[in-house]
Amino acid sequence: MCPSGSCVSMVKHHYPDLFKDDPVWAQRSHQLGERTFELSQFLVDILGLVDLGARYRGKVTYHDSCHLLRTLGVREQPRQLIQHVKNTEFIEMRDPDRCCGFGGTFAVKYPEIFTAMVDVKVQNIMDSGADVVTGCDISCLMNIQGRLSRLGSSIKVIHLAQLLAGI
Repeated sequence: MCPSGSCVSMVKHHYPDLFKDDPVWAQRSHQLGERTFELSQFLVDILGLVDLGARYRGKVTYHDSCHLLRTLGVREQPRQLIQHVKNTEFIEMRDPDRCCGFGGTFAVKYPEIFTAMVDVKVQNIMDSGADVVTGCDISCLMNIQGRLSRLGSSIKVIHLAQLLAGI
């Protein structure tokens, strides 16, 4: 289990490719990928849990990270978990699956495009009326937090694991 869609994507989809020329390591990486799950996917799909007894008083919106959604196909599991957090109002932002623009070196190579992308994402978050945005990839969350901070927003950015832990 891993709290990052991009890391799970790497293990499941790219490790076997990296080791394709070594039959032993190719097999081992494939087996590892079969046993590796993102946190929300593991909780909901493997353990069958949606209510962990978590509590948070406030309005929460959710950012779909690219690797988690597009590569792993995980969309509903985080939402199911959020909807079972007591005292929480879940608000779906406009275009929750819109990329935040981070993309590793993409942000460095194309700063104007990156800034425009994160600005749209942050505006959608602010327009939702939520006081917290959560997600399952720390790089996206750091990017969103950085932009919200520079804009002087009081919206908190937390990982889904933190929400479920009541932080």
